Amino acid sequence: MKEAILALMCVGRIGPRLYRRLCDRFGTAEAVLRQDRKTLAGIRGIRAEMADSIVRKSYRRKMDLQLEWMQKHGADYLTPEDSGYPEVLRHIYDAPPLLMYKGALDCVDDTAFAVVGTRHPDDYGKTMSGRIAGGIAEYGICIVSGMAKGVDSIAHREALKRGVPTVAVTGTPLDCIYPAENRRIHAQICEHGAVCSEQLIGDRVMPGNFVRRNRIISGLSRGVVVTQAGTRSGALVTALNANEQNRDVFAVPGDCLKGYHTGCHRLIRLGAKIVEKAEDVLNEYPFLKARRDPKRNRTVDPARMRGLNTDEKALLKLIGKATLHIDRLLSLSGLSQGKLMSALLQLEIKGCVRAEPGDRYRRIL
Repeated sequence: MKEAILALMCVGRIGPRLYRRLCDRFGTAEAVLRQDRKTLAGIRGIRAEMADSIVRKSYRRKMDLQLEWMQKHGADYLTPEDSGYPEVLRHIYDAPPLLMYKGALDCVDDTAFAVVGTRHPDDYGKTMSGRIAGGIAEYGICIVSGMAKGVDSIAHREALKRGVPTVAVTGTPLDCIYPAENRRIHAQICEHGAVCSEQLIGDRVMPGNFVRRNRIISGLSRGVVVTQAGTRSGALVTALNANEQNRDVFAVPGDCLKGYHTGCHRLIRLGAKIVEKAEDVLNEYPFLKARRDPKRNRTVDPARMRGLNTDEKALLKLIGKATLHIDRLLSLSGLSQGKLMSALLQLEIKGCVRAEPGDRYRRIL
């Protein structure tokens, strides 16, 4: 079933709506691939070249390309038929039939938040984006964004600084890192979260794909925070998608004279909640804040201690009761940066350490 969905999406020009229409008509993707040209031609949206591709099975070449690339680069894909497909995404309108990803997409749960905004924030926008994304991440909450320049990149970095998972939803295939300057952050996200896309390897990069991916950003999130956006910002599309998906929308107000927040002000007039700090978001969810509050004194179940691997135990011993900078831990542990960040993330999830401001870690056991 899973490979049949990949095969069908490799036919080309089959989006979520046409995919659903085909499956409603024939039952499964496998059944669609068994149809003859005449039957397929009777389906609204199916063009002659698409029917030919299915009948002649010419989609196999593109399918093989996907499988080979994923195997070579350690990527994978999910369909709504898979148990690992994000549950919060499964029920949105136009849910992607196929989501290709690199990293660990299971870090997304029903508490993730999207932080989005303009590609060209001013100093105020940068500061507010960092404060709000960082404040949310302090509670161990996954940050979702689009890995674009500006606000998106700031949001991802704030999560990474705190060892918190972050998910980037791109408008390009996984083999095309855009913008190119984000290669480093792309690699970091893959290690401590996931980069995902509904675009297939080899697909052309089209402006419309960046707009379409915004529904996935909001669909993966409990709420969307727009920290700075002009009138034409793509972040507004994400916020409007969130509203349609019954997600909460938050917006940061700004200087009316400069015009850099006209999009945020529009959202506020439409009913978005005003945000000045991360607590303004988290206070809307008392159960979430109580469960994740980083200032609580947490204890560690001995069973969890027995579940620590060798690297995690060694790091916990190194940290002791002090607060150590990540560079110091890197030097003392002898671990690679990737292994160090992975071990610290697991220790934080298990309630053994806490990320402090300035890339420092404190043992709370």
